[in-house]
Amino acid sequence: MGQSFSEVFEAVCRDDGNRIATVDPAGIPVSFSNFFYTVLAFAEALQGHGVAKRDLVAVHVDDAIVRSMLTLALLRLGATAMGAVGADGSLGFSPDWHLVEAGKPGTGGADIVVGPEWIRSPTRFVPIAGGGRLIRNTSGTTGLPKTRVVADEDILFRVRRSTRLRGQPEGAVFIGYAPSSTPFFNHMARSLLAGVAHIHPRDDDATSLQLMDAVGVTTAYLSPWNYRRMLAAIEAGAVRPRALRRIITGGGEVAPAAAIRGEELFGAEVYLSYGSNETGSIAHARPAERPDLPGYLGKPYSDLDLRFQNPDGSPADPAEGGELWLMSPPEIRVLEFPSGKPVAGSDGWVCTGDICRLLPDGSLQFLGRSSELLNIGGNKAAPQRFEALARAVPGVSEVVAFRLPEPGGGDRLGLAVVPGLGFDAGTLSDHMSAQLGETFPFEIVIRDSLPVSAAGKTDRRRLTADHGDPSSQVAPPP
Repeated sequence: MGQSFSEVFEAVCRDDGNRIATVDPAGIPVSFSNFFYTVLAFAEALQGHGVAKRDLVAVHVDDAIVRSMLTLALLRLGATAMGAVGADGSLGFSPDWHLVEAGKPGTGGADIVVGPEWIRSPTRFVPIAGGGRLIRNTSGTTGLPKTRVVADEDILFRVRRSTRLRGQPEGAVFIGYAPSSTPFFNHMARSLLAGVAHIHPRDDDATSLQLMDAVGVTTAYLSPWNYRRMLAAIEAGAVRPRALRRIITGGGEVAPAAAIRGEELFGAEVYLSYGSNETGSIAHARPAERPDLPGYLGKPYSDLDLRFQNPDGSPADPAEGGELWLMSPPEIRVLEFPSGKPVAGSDGWVCTGDICRLLPDGSLQFLGRSSELLNIGGNKAAPQRFEALARAVPGVSEVVAFRLPEPGGGDRLGLAVVPGLGFDAGTLSDHMSAQLGETFPFEIVIRDSLPVSAAGKTDRRRLTADHGDPSSQVAPPP
């Protein structure tokens, strides 16, 4: 058995003990040494409450630092750590233990209350038990989330592979994802092994940007939703982090115009990363390099094989596009939970559920999710097609296409728009009508903001639920 993430994390903390690992909510720096010893103290406390190797433990704690330390402590004990999604038994399994914050409601299960007294020095050394695992959920924005399990050793391989392909952080990083999300853990793990500080969002975006500047953040990992918020804060006069050199977004699309605007305001390169729980990192690119090509992903990494498939299962022309299937290195393949079955087929191929095409230079273009295709009057199209058309109209700050049910049956195209400077609904309606004709009947919904999931992805299902009522206030096309 190879090295585990827990082993390398301990070695890094010993080697870089005096360096800053993170900054707590009060603004106090936490060294790698203190970070590690608090993980040991958490492991000791968990053992004292009865948590043992192979136990399944749900973490319901929201604080980013405490949650990270609890997850690392569970890996060290050889337990299986999971989040709150599915902890109620709705996914077919129930945790042995629930870690809940002091002062918060219990779960009704075997709860362990995590309070301020847990933040202390350990009284003994808790060795690495081996066998630790981490459960990761798909986003669930198109239905019930699927659960995947990754072993401690495979976490290490994934982190090292991603670092090799995307580069190692050169300095402090900012992680703009929910602490319960897979991207948060991935970026946190990468920063720990790189020996650099990682910080998290504060109460508002202006405060987060001010902290990024004070700490000297060089890389920001942001969901597209968080990226748009940061962009708006800078435009409103917030502090620009002077050391920032790279912004890496993932989990959704960043339009080329928004990427170009971000590079102008931040003075940093903006990248879009593409990957999944099942296949790991797939590609990354700067949208500003191809402003004429929404969904530009760059060239897939050389250790991946890919093919394209039509809806009927037949091979698709890569230049025309189809559902993307990948074969990834065995070390990053994941298992279903709790069955333990491989997600990949017996031949090693995994369906991404994404519709992509291969460009002449070997790069990928993302066209949409097969599960998100909008069926309007029998005509199917990816929502990204309509969003790209709407973004061409001045004053459209943000836009998301979604399914809008007809009162008498069938669907219309819904366009949820956050207005910007100079927005005019009539101009947008005229533009979309000219582009779509009668093939795709649509309605425009004006919103102050767009709903997002914990992972920072736009929640199209929520938009359908919010505006599916015929009495919803919408602006119809002429």
